[in-house]
Amino acid sequence: MQNRAFNLLWLVAIIGLNLALLLFSISSLSISYDEAKIFFLGDTLLHKIINLSTTYFGQNDYALRLPFLIAHFFNIILLYKISNLYLKRYTDRLICVVLYMFLPGVLASAILVNEASFIILITLLIIYFEQKSLPILMIVCIVLSFFISQSFVSLYIGLALFGLYKKQKLSLATGIIAAVIWFWLFGLETDGKPKGYLIDTLGVFAAVFSPLVFLYFIYTTYRIWIKEDKNLLWFISTTAFCVCSLLSIRQKQSLEMFLPFCVILTPLMVKVFFNSYRVRLPKFRIKHKICTIIVLSFLAINSFASIFHSVIYLFLDDPKKHFVYKYDVAKDLANRLKLLRIHAVKTNYDMAIRLQFYGIKKGNEYILSQKRQDGCDNSLIKITKFDKVIARYYICKAQ
Repeated sequence: MQNRAFNLLWLVAIIGLNLALLLFSISSLSISYDEAKIFFLGDTLLHKIINLSTTYFGQNDYALRLPFLIAHFFNIILLYKISNLYLKRYTDRLICVVLYMFLPGVLASAILVNEASFIILITLLIIYFEQKSLPILMIVCIVLSFFISQSFVSLYIGLALFGLYKKQKLSLATGIIAAVIWFWLFGLETDGKPKGYLIDTLGVFAAVFSPLVFLYFIYTTYRIWIKEDKNLLWFISTTAFCVCSLLSIRQKQSLEMFLPFCVILTPLMVKVFFNSYRVRLPKFRIKHKICTIIVLSFLAINSFASIFHSVIYLFLDDPKKHFVYKYDVAKDLANRLKLLRIHAVKTNYDMAIRLQFYGIKKGNEYILSQKRQDGCDNSLIKITKFDKVIARYYICKAQ
């Protein structure tokens, strides 16, 4: 009993650390143009969710991103529950959760306005209910998936293949029916000439997993395919990766349709690793230990860059090349304008809709531009990170 409480304390501490780091990361983010469009102009489920959150908790970055942080928390708990079936040791399950929590793509999905966290949530619920032999709840989640996102086709196909492999008529029929309905409602464009997008797609996968973890993801899917028993989790992740790779040969894909189904393979990745590690005598485990240290070191660097992203500005000659630049500047600029007692400006549409989120409305009295305006007294506003200027704006009063 005492050991169980100690293990639970470790789990809570690690989840708490992860959430604290994500909250810290949110503090240095601004709403992006795409997020602002969803917030002000969208009519999707994301629009309704983030507007409901900001209605109750105020129009700020924390309220904007809170729903995705909450979904991320439940995803961690569900993944831990699901890993019980594959990983018998508590330490293995803990490693699985830590690996998942700190994947760069998972960190991003937990705080940016996107469907990924909710796609992962529904997918994990379906896998969990399948494990617990609760078919009614599994079917309910599949029905809900049609209202949440158009990205679940990989799940439906994976479920059908799993049913065929396990000779489970219910899973096979449910997967086929769901896939047919999906193709009837949304369809899938496959036209176009091969344009070499596969390399770009693999590059994005490597960024989401971190490069060396991605290589192990591929190895895990392959090893299970040729040597081990295949479960629903493997079928969903492998289907998503294979379909995405095949379609990317002909045309550029919306990777949001596939990536969420791949990052959840972490329980099987940890299982395959420890099966290979523990079957060897201690003196023959040195190579595994060295590889593990290298892989986790690269993952730590990628995760550090995702959380403490502002530090990277110090090493860039052009701040606009920063991967997080489009999520920066707007909040700091709005705060500087408020210090100047300016609450309405005329500027380009992209920045205007972002500033609107922070209370800077559209107006004609002041002109905000990145170029000096002729015929008026320009005031320079510098946006800095660690004393390095990342953006310059000129504000002047219209004549």
